[in-house]
Amino acid sequence: MDFKKEFEKISRTRDSGTGRGGGKLQRDAVCTRGRGGKAPFSNRNLRWHPLIVAENRPNFAKEIERIEIGGSDESQILIFVIKDKMGREIKFPSDKVHEMPERFVSLPKHWHPHIDTLKNWSDTLWTQNSCVISALEACDWWDSVETYAILGISMAVEFYGADLNKLYGKITRLLRNQKVDGRITLPTDDFPDGDDDVLQCPLCRQKISKDLEDFRNSTREETWQPGWRTSKKTEGDDSSIQIMHVNPLVESEIRHKAHNVKYGHRWCNVAMTDHSLDETLDFMEFVVRAHHRSK
Repeated sequence: MDFKKEFEKISRTRDSGTGRGGGKLQRDAVCTRGRGGKAPFSNRNLRWHPLIVAENRPNFAKEIERIEIGGSDESQILIFVIKDKMGREIKFPSDKVHEMPERFVSLPKHWHPHIDTLKNWSDTLWTQNSCVISALEACDWWDSVETYAILGISMAVEFYGADLNKLYGKITRLLRNQKVDGRITLPTDDFPDGDDDVLQCPLCRQKISKDLEDFRNSTREETWQPGWRTSKKTEGDDSSIQIMHVNPLVESEIRHKAHNVKYGHRWCNVAMTDHSLDETLDFMEFVVRAHHRSK
């Protein structure tokens, strides 16, 4: 029951229940990261959401025609204009962009004509018009499904004692029997083999259940937190489990795929930031040599 509550739980909304209704697997594999501020980014939208934003057009999305702003005052709304296959213009207000027939991208040139208006928008207006996701977080629905599966396997085996071979076999058979889209046969070539590698943190190569406290000289001190707020202190622990991308996400191609997504330790995730595994290891080797710690 604990696994179902913390990881497997599903929210039927597009935003995974704003991070509370859905479990960790849904938030990490299926939905984008939570984002705020005065910007049109959706908070935890589905990763296959059809409207993305990018600096340059990626080859996996079509360019919109333009952006319009409708309404007035606190009822202003973003409207995205596209052309269908017949060349006819179709307009999608911000609350309907999820109905776009395929993936489209809005570029800086589409936003520039409205900068003077948008820079004065209130938080309320931006909340009402949060309707895009970043191109670097986008993927296809089957990428999210396979990522959900492989992350679920790693957690179930390492923290709940499931048998890796049996669970991997059941999951792959389940994927193979899905008939959601006749064009796609699951599992795809991006689905990892069911070996111990799926259980390891990509950076330190320790099992994700391994506690990293051995590398801390003293116990982490308690810090004051307001008693009236929900505590997220454990999320800051060195060994807390976070989603990691072996090769960093980029706008130009889809990288949120099962072979590139793993669970790892927070310390390792922070160390990598937005660098690849090879870049991180090269830098660590440099630091070790600089401090004459090589053995």
